[in-house]
Amino acid sequence: MSVTLAQPLKNLLLAANLGLNHKHPLAGWNILMILYRDSTTNGVPNTLDFLAHKYNSEYLDVDNREAPISDDVLKNVLAVLTERARLVEVSARKVRDHTKSGKQLTHQTSVYKITSSGIEYLRMMQKVVDAESTVTANTMRINEYCQLLAKISGAGTDAATTQLYNDFANMLAAYEDVMKGMHKLDEDLDELANDLAFNHGSKAADHLQAMLREKAIPAYRQLLQQAPRIQGLNEMSDFAERVARSQQGADDLDAARAVGDTAGMLRRFNRTKAYVQRQLQQMALSFDSSSQAIDSSLDSIYLLFQTILNAIKLLSQEFEHVRNQAVDIKALTGEIDALLQQFNTIPIAAALPRHLPFDRDVEDNADLLEAATMGPVTYVAKQREQQIFTEADNPTVAVDNMAEDDGQAALAEFQQLVMHDGQHAVIDHDLTFTTMTARDEVVRLFSATGYTHYASFAPFGRSVKKVQVLAATPPIQLHCQGERFSVFLPCGFEAWFD
Repeated sequence: MSVTLAQPLKNLLLAANLGLNHKHPLAGWNILMILYRDSTTNGVPNTLDFLAHKYNSEYLDVDNREAPISDDVLKNVLAVLTERARLVEVSARKVRDHTKSGKQLTHQTSVYKITSSGIEYLRMMQKVVDAESTVTANTMRINEYCQLLAKISGAGTDAATTQLYNDFANMLAAYEDVMKGMHKLDEDLDELANDLAFNHGSKAADHLQAMLREKAIPAYRQLLQQAPRIQGLNEMSDFAERVARSQQGADDLDAARAVGDTAGMLRRFNRTKAYVQRQLQQMALSFDSSSQAIDSSLDSIYLLFQTILNAIKLLSQEFEHVRNQAVDIKALTGEIDALLQQFNTIPIAAALPRHLPFDRDVEDNADLLEAATMGPVTYVAKQREQQIFTEADNPTVAVDNMAEDDGQAALAEFQQLVMHDGQHAVIDHDLTFTTMTARDEVVRLFSATGYTHYASFAPFGRSVKKVQVLAATPPIQLHCQGERFSVFLPCGFEAWFD
């Protein structure tokens, strides 16, 4: 029977789409669940047929009407899990199958197994969903982290058992919890400081001061005191080796140790040693005060220091604001009593009438107090003469010059002035035309220099193959005889025709 997914976890997995399949977005997660939970209880090897049968019988998403997964799609999902995500491991093994007649057949096939990364992925995703409840900052966890760090830093640590490795793993878990809590504390401080910046005199100042005094500053000071120990572990040459040896101590239950697989134990040793070195370098970087380390570290403790410093500055500004806004209550009460004794003699102005239009001869039209002294509006009728226009008043209209049909003459002139041969035209100097059609075709052909497709340009019906600008030439003047204006091109150009 499959494990029921909580809705928040299901939403997260649908968004992640492990396996990269649109029709089966939960396929990657379900395969990991089968390999982690179901494969060890039935004695059946984790072949492709077994995974497909298990998936289609128990793990289909009924809510979203998921269709049964095919073998080809499952192969693609498993390829993503093995080759890219490294959450599943595949190896060729001999397995026994039973035919319908009851006979056993032995053949070699691919068998899948979940890796340590896959197991951690299953646990981690659930932690992501529950992070709002699990991520917290408390002094007990900080104290536990400091105690574990002091324990593994001692000179008497022994690598004969897995105790040193377990203490190191617990210290890393505590360190991650502490850093996540510090980030949450940083966000809480920033939220309170932002509230204080916009609400002077509110309870936010008291809350911010209490959080700084009781939580942030003591926690920051305690964490800062651990920096020398972390730097010492990072610089200790044999510490990573001792932790890696401790992982394979006398009480280790790994299969490679049980069967004496020396090569497997050596790979595990080197992998663990590199992991310990990476973790120590990241922790040491978090306590490095250089600007480069602060910029490159994910959990720099000095970022929290900057938030604390900004909060202290805000509190100082709030104190100055409250001091400047302080009111002498006794003097204010005396002034109010004096006004109450004379309220009968205080003149109250009557409601002002609506302001009159801005066509009065007054000094300030915007002064509403002048409205009561202004006289009524007076208008003087002015005689206005209407001018009548006749046809004689119309402007002179230019005579239209109809273009003559000079196609043959224009073609001949075009070939004579710009064509070097049957397919190549060059315009690199001033030209004088006798026909407007030839001049207009040259101008239209120049506009083709801004295009790469020349289907719309065909002077005199010839298709254009290429048009190129001659940038080194000066501006070109194109003049047509009988006209009082000329056309100027910014530069010369050349064209090729089919």
